[in-house]
Amino acid sequence: MSHLTCQFIFNSGQHGTTLPSSGFAVDLAEDPHSAHQLIKLGVSPRSDLPAVLLTDAAGKLRVIGLRLGPEEAEEVIRGRALPTDRVVLYSATWCPDCKKVKRALDESPLSYEEVDLDTNLKAEALVLEKSGGRRVVPTLEFGERLFVFNPDPGLLSRLIDGASSLGA
Repeated sequence: MSHLTCQFIFNSGQHGTTLPSSGFAVDLAEDPHSAHQLIKLGVSPRSDLPAVLLTDAAGKLRVIGLRLGPEEAEEVIRGRALPTDRVVLYSATWCPDCKKVKRALDESPLSYEEVDLDTNLKAEALVLEKSGGRRVVPTLEFGERLFVFNPDPGLLSRLIDGASSLGA
């Protein structure tokens, strides 16, 4: 998963937005039907924009960034985390990818909370909502504005390094 396709979604009718240097821009003022895609992901077109959606070559959603300023959007597009004092790992005890992510987080300077989706139905509902109905483990949440679904090792490393360098 070395290449991710980026959609930068904003509404020029609600607020002026500086577009990031890369990615495909979607203006809901010009394309209101795109709001349905956001709603399916539990993203509010009124309160969560600007947003960045990163998908892999198969079209699977890998990263959602919400309520982003221009600099934050650029960081998310580069695969880096946002400044936050809260990192949550949504996982399952049976998941080998979850164990790898947990090991990487344990070896990093980040502190995090782990939530087992098999025992926490509210957390499972959140992951289902933000992932477009897929129960993806592991899922990482950086401060309620950045959700990352089953990151590959390179992306995970950039996220951890970015979050660490930003004071998380």
